[in-house]
Amino acid sequence: MPPNGADCGDAAWVAEAREALAAHDARLTQGFDAGQHIDRLLAARANAVDGWVRKAWARCIPGDAALALFAVGGYGRGELFPHSDIDLLVIGASGVQTEHADALSRMLALLWDLGLPVGHAVRSFEECTQAASDVTVLTALLEARPLLANLAEVRALMDAIGVDKVWPAAEFFQAKRRELEVRHARFGDTADNLEPNIKDGPGGLRDVQNLRWMARRVLGVYGTEELIALGQLGVDEHATLERERRTLSRLRFGLHLVAGKAEERLRFDHQKTLAARLHHVDEADNPLVEKMMQEFYRSASVVQRISERMLQRFEEQIEGEGELIPIDAEFATRRGYLVARDDVWPGGDLGRVF
Repeated sequence: MPPNGADCGDAAWVAEAREALAAHDARLTQGFDAGQHIDRLLAARANAVDGWVRKAWARCIPGDAALALFAVGGYGRGELFPHSDIDLLVIGASGVQTEHADALSRMLALLWDLGLPVGHAVRSFEECTQAASDVTVLTALLEARPLLANLAEVRALMDAIGVDKVWPAAEFFQAKRRELEVRHARFGDTADNLEPNIKDGPGGLRDVQNLRWMARRVLGVYGTEELIALGQLGVDEHATLERERRTLSRLRFGLHLVAGKAEERLRFDHQKTLAARLHHVDEADNPLVEKMMQEFYRSASVVQRISERMLQRFEEQIEGEGELIPIDAEFATRRGYLVARDDVWPGGDLGRVF
């Protein structure tokens, strides 16, 4: 059993904790190489880190401290890749923050010594509202998951970042769409780069997450699956999006392993190593690398197409269908998009498409 008591020095606690976490990570690596479901691996790592964060908290923070602890960002989402950041939010009144500042510093130092790349913020609920004026901060808070918080504290945090206080749905949608456009422009607006970025590039995992954030803010749902019942996403579309998300997640998980760090760009010097690992061979030849890269390009292309359709539907949800402006007998534009004037077009006549 890992030590929890105050009679054990911090150095000894960290040493045993590092050993236990390393053993757990080794089992996850074995599971990855054995082809275990990627979502199970991501959740298992998040759960393991949850346990050590709670133990560090219990070791350092008095039990009666009026503080709450949340995981935020990707960690809050419960998807933790091998070298991803551990983002934490501590909530308490200003006076309580000051009272326990030394204890919080000790806890964070323990986690860093344990080998966890921790990012943190300490705020009151009012300060959460102020900080959420930055859309990036709000986005991280939308993923908040309680680690040590009661229901009242969870509700208070959700109220602090509610649409009535910061970033109404329409403004949030526009800001995240602009953010997406700028991010895509950094990569030439294409996923077909020779060294693509699995996380941030066009059609990457960030695009999938962006849909979740927009759905949460615009429609008040917590996952893309809930969009099916609202008529915003087809069953087949959702299944396809999930399939490609899992493909991209597996590539990213493997890339972290072969790089030994939080590498998101599939560089040439990692492509052969990763392809070999994914296909269980000692060394990957060029056809195997090409197969892996084509798999990435296909997944990213599909994610982009679904994302573009979803952005249009979110826009319609916010602004309405818009005025139909005829072009000719068959086509018109609506809010800048080309549409067929006949609801059943092309009516089985594929020649009309061409």
